[in-house]
Amino acid sequence: MSLSLNVLLYALYRTFISKRLSRSLQELEKLQARINTVVPKRRDRVYMKLSKDIKRYNNAVYFYSLLQSMVLLALYMIGLFLVFSMNFVLYFPFYVPLLTVRIEGRNVLVEGPLLLYILSFLVFTPLSLRRPKANIS
Repeated sequence: MSLSLNVLLYALYRTFISKRLSRSLQELEKLQARINTVVPKRRDRVYMKLSKDIKRYNNAVYFYSLLQSMVLLALYMIGLFLVFSMNFVLYFPFYVPLLTVRIEGRNVLVEGPLLLYILSFLVFTPLSLRRPKANIS
């Protein structure tokens, strides 16, 4: 379930957020290159002229990153409610104290669906929150 939620988030990211985020990062790189081409004496003055644009594009990058994170949290909350409504048993191949209970000769994972969901959250979250990197120094 967690994998499908992450694939859904990745699809949303690729269709809506990725292009806008990349465009903002490219504009920031262009502004940084423009500042770097100016001689050091005039660099502060050019930076002051471009500071509003730099702030605007930085805010756009922060907004799209926040939007992606909030959508991820919303999808995981929906998934968590779905996991709580499911009732199935997960078996573990061997006995682990505090994690498994032996029932009818089989090792049943205590709160298995919830533990599996939390583990998949930890595994797949870094994959779904990947963002392009800016080459700004």
